[in-house]
Amino acid sequence: MASDIVFVIALMIIVSLAWSVLAVPRLRKRLPKIYLIARSWWLMLAALCTCYVIAKITNDTQGSHSQGYPYQWLLILFFILIGLRGSYEIKRLWCLRSKTVLIHKLQAQGLQPSTPLLAKTSLNSTQHYTRLNSLDLLLGIAFISLIISLIVLQQLTWQREQHGVLLFVLFASQFNDIAQYLCGRLLGRKLFKRGLAPTISPNKSIEGAIFGSLVAAILATVLGLWLTPFDWWVCLLAAYGLAVSGIFGDLLESAFKRQHGVKDTGTMLAGHGGVLDRIDSLLIGVPVFTLLYWLLG
Repeated sequence: MASDIVFVIALMIIVSLAWSVLAVPRLRKRLPKIYLIARSWWLMLAALCTCYVIAKITNDTQGSHSQGYPYQWLLILFFILIGLRGSYEIKRLWCLRSKTVLIHKLQAQGLQPSTPLLAKTSLNSTQHYTRLNSLDLLLGIAFISLIISLIVLQQLTWQREQHGVLLFVLFASQFNDIAQYLCGRLLGRKLFKRGLAPTISPNKSIEGAIFGSLVAAILATVLGLWLTPFDWWVCLLAAYGLAVSGIFGDLLESAFKRQHGVKDTGTMLAGHGGVLDRIDSLLIGVPVFTLLYWLLG
């Protein structure tokens, strides 16, 4: 069995076990948010892994010398659906009435502080859309670039028979989210009193960014040696680059949300927020990696 399929199966087993443990009534009551995060993780991974495994199904196109992948369109469709949902979340914040509805929904779920003045202004305004500024355009361009890059990267890795590279890129960025959170909880404000970006994301610490990116890079390097044909130093460089760029992508999306006065871009993924909240760490690193992989691969 191919190493990437083994990784996908092992990952689903681990996440399923974690979700099952957290679903125990006593733990679910004590850690409700962690339970919701684990459930959302499971749903997203189940969709991604199912599409990935089906996309790997081959058929012989020219005897035994050439194989085609007739179902790889399913993985492309998955990325397109993420693009459509993320675009909807961005557009919803540009539309004043839609943003007000989202704010009320977040408030009803206890995810958004009460902002009656903002909601009242939005509902009574004769303007339907906010005036776009440079930050809105930057996030929109970054998101479109991400979706295009994911599709291009999938095509490149399938053509080069280096399928594990796609998984390496995706999970190197996701490892960084988890590592930053854990390192931030353990070490936050112990070495540096100032936060990483207090005006944009007050909860992010410098310790979490530094040590989280290092831990994520090491874990992703091990994964890269297993899934990719790259040398160890290439895996380490790529993993660290994806980790650091993930921080900037997260801050970009946080600045976008703060500008529009919302805590999350949606409620689709309980514990995470919207799709855009879940993939913000990919916004910068994946397009850059895809370009380098295309030029240098």
